[in-house]
Amino acid sequence: MAKLKEGNDISLNMLQKKMLPALTLPMSKDCPTALRYALAKYDAGAVAEAYENLYELYIQGLLEN
Repeated sequence: MAKLKEGNDISLNMLQKKMLPALTLPMSKDCPTALRYALAKYDAGAVAEAYENLYELYIQGLLEN
């Protein structure tokens, strides 16, 4: 379960908040298939964008287990 590191003033959208607890670190660059299936009721483009944004936070060192 990933979470934002404390002390950051980062705002997540609803979809990113849903995704974050389902993520494990280290994150892969591509959105895991299981996560895409779990979020199938959402627009695929929105899921991809939300994952990309979370991946960027991971690369910047702003996510932790």
